Amino acid sequence: MKKIAFVDRDGTLLVEPPETQQINSLEEMMFLPDTISSLRQLGENGWEFVMVTNQDGLGTSDNPRENYDRVNAKLFDILLSEEIEFLSVFEDDSLAANPSNNRKPNTGLVDRFLRENNIDASKSFMVGDRKSDIEFAENIGVRGFLLGEWAWKDIADEMINAPRRVSLSRSTKETEIQLELNLDGSGKTKIKTGLRFFDHMLDQIGKHAGFDLSIQCKGDLYVDEHHTIEDTALLLGEALEKALGDKRGVERYASERIIVMDESKCDIALDLSGRPYLVFEANLVREYVGDFPTELLEHFFYSLAQKSGMTLNIKLSGDNNHHLIEVAFKGFARALREAVRRTSNAIPSTKGIL
Repeated sequence: MKKIAFVDRDGTLLVEPPETQQINSLEEMMFLPDTISSLRQLGENGWEFVMVTNQDGLGTSDNPRENYDRVNAKLFDILLSEEIEFLSVFEDDSLAANPSNNRKPNTGLVDRFLRENNIDASKSFMVGDRKSDIEFAENIGVRGFLLGEWAWKDIADEMINAPRRVSLSRSTKETEIQLELNLDGSGKTKIKTGLRFFDHMLDQIGKHAGFDLSIQCKGDLYVDEHHTIEDTALLLGEALEKALGDKRGVERYASERIIVMDESKCDIALDLSGRPYLVFEANLVREYVGDFPTELLEHFFYSLAQKSGMTLNIKLSGDNNHHLIEVAFKGFARALREAVRRTSNAIPSTKGIL
């Protein structure tokens, strides 16, 4: 999915002359502070750019097309020299007194573009200097930033370093689950699945990965524990996949880690590869630990790996089944914490996609 930065021109990229509110020559052309550096940062982090501008009476003697085109040519030459390229430029030439269906905040200019492009609305945004720009953002379902309330460098920082947060639900005849996940949290958890030992294990993920994690599940425990554990794993895997997005900048791998708990040990490695796979080795001799069926430990990690697109290798050794299960969850959390850590602005793959 494409992350699009929709931007106005006059008063947003370029300083708008206060008297005429129109840039008529190259001599009047001047970028707003931090515009170029901020656009470059956004481009390096995967955003693409689309200009959407109201140009009152464009092509008339009051707003000659040649002046507008001359300024645009210089504008795009300068931006291209900084490796900033615009996908599309949309302009409306109607007047505020007699607006067309294309004039912002109307969406006519971009309706076809939105239909033909797979836009990630949650990560796309609009920057403008007028209320109509913010209304336009609302009308196309993206966040709006009003210059004056926001500066360009703050907009770039807000979008690039935004917390990777999702809220999801799953509703079937077997379970009702609400889940909230923040990969950039502080380890706060609120877990209630109806299985006390399972709650304790999910707490380990939030605490040791440094995620904020809330899971509220009502499952058919009168049948057995399977659906509650499986569906929670599926929804958590989906949440991880959505929170990571295109995985730009993440470490991706957690090289082999060894986590111990008393006599028990977990050897674990994972890859946020987009290719789900589980290798799992353990010798669990008890049928239950607390209210948790030990046979579902492997199935939990299998379901989570499948839904998140993760390659996961876990090898457990030791004698105490409580310790073995707990060290598996702690080891997974510590490995995941390493793999999702942001260390660059690149896609960590030679393919250019994960």
